[in-house]
Amino acid sequence: QNGVWQGVQVVPANWVAESPVPSANPQPNETGYGYQWWTYDTGAFAADGIFGQGIYIDPSRKLVIATNSNWRTALGDVDREHAKREELYQIVAAAIDAEAAH
Repeated sequence: QNGVWQGVQVVPANWVAESPVPSANPQPNETGYGYQWWTYDTGAFAADGIFGQGIYIDPSRKLVIATNSNWRTALGDVDREHAKREELYQIVAAAIDAEAAH
């Protein structure tokens, strides 16, 4: 909602616009990073927290996914569990795209 809640600008509009832009240029198909967000070349961005908490935001699909404490340890099996969470994000995005195509 570009930082607006119930008609009130609660987050500065310039911060909303700048926050999902990577601070360095990532390689194709790699995530970038800036303002505490991991950025994707699709325009989506995500936040990762300890124990697997996460937020994935894809403005083009009007999609927000929040995950809460889904890892058994603080860092878990980071590569495997992180890959599974990324897979979840992509499965949900694909389902939205399939529904939109109908």
